[in-house]
Amino acid sequence: MERALASCVIAARAAIIHTRRTKEEWVLTFAGMTVAILGLVAGPAAPAAAPAPAPTLKPVRIMTMNECADILLLQMVPKARIASVTYRAHDAIQWIEPGLDAGVPINHGSAEEIVAEKPDLIIAGDFSTAVTKRVARAAGAPLIEIRSATSFEDIRQITRQVGAAVGEPQRADALIAEMDATLASLAASRPPRPFVVAAWSGDSVPGRKTLANAIIEAAGAVNIASKLDTETYNSFGAEELLAARPDVLMYGATSASKPSLTDAQNGLLMRIYAGRRITYPETLYNCGVPQSAKAALDLRRALVAVEGRGRR
Repeated sequence: MERALASCVIAARAAIIHTRRTKEEWVLTFAGMTVAILGLVAGPAAPAAAPAPAPTLKPVRIMTMNECADILLLQMVPKARIASVTYRAHDAIQWIEPGLDAGVPINHGSAEEIVAEKPDLIIAGDFSTAVTKRVARAAGAPLIEIRSATSFEDIRQITRQVGAAVGEPQRADALIAEMDATLASLAASRPPRPFVVAAWSGDSVPGRKTLANAIIEAAGAVNIASKLDTETYNSFGAEELLAARPDVLMYGATSASKPSLTDAQNGLLMRIYAGRRITYPETLYNCGVPQSAKAALDLRRALVAVEGRGRR
């Protein structure tokens, strides 16, 4: 720096001795030298500060058009940010936290409701109609689709997808962490002799590439249909069920108080499997939500109770 200052001084003296300039030229010359000297003293200029990132706005009028999305949304955001959930949300949420949907408006998935509610985010399923998608685009509402889950890894991805879309990634991570803790606990204490179970709907059983199969396996049981040719749902009548002789008969409930298989419909099976029947929540076996791990835990506990009564 000292050498640079000396160079500036020498240059100034040379200009005075060897150059005849007007008064204005002298003013400009020394002004330029002064700026140069001050710059050397002050050192290099600090780089300009980067502009602050624009704040990310969370959607505040979210509309769901899928029962599984209802469950995730109700657990992630306050009710004030929900424009509406589907009419199926009330029964679905009973398996997780009864009353969580209280006061939240419902929709029936119509185009008119999209236009009227003016959502700033629509969460739909992979079976949403083309009309729904066209109306959402026409209304200028962002739309995300969540696919049907067939594994717990799918549930992780779907939960993160919804969490990112609604601006609540930390809440999504917390739900996944709780699910993974439950699965780890189940994996650490598998039964020595697993039950063979049939999750029978009256005419079909879930195949190996279904969420129901993933839940049954996580519970430490064997799905009677896991080795059949069909990967999704297999046609399975009462005669086939009796011939297969599973240890336990599982039958679904569409709500917390409404089993879908009744004694009147299948009296013979009810008698044969007295003490070996387990009711399971269809919603948690069909929807990819973190509480599907809790469904596996409940199944494990129910199977332990059957073991306590003795196998046949």
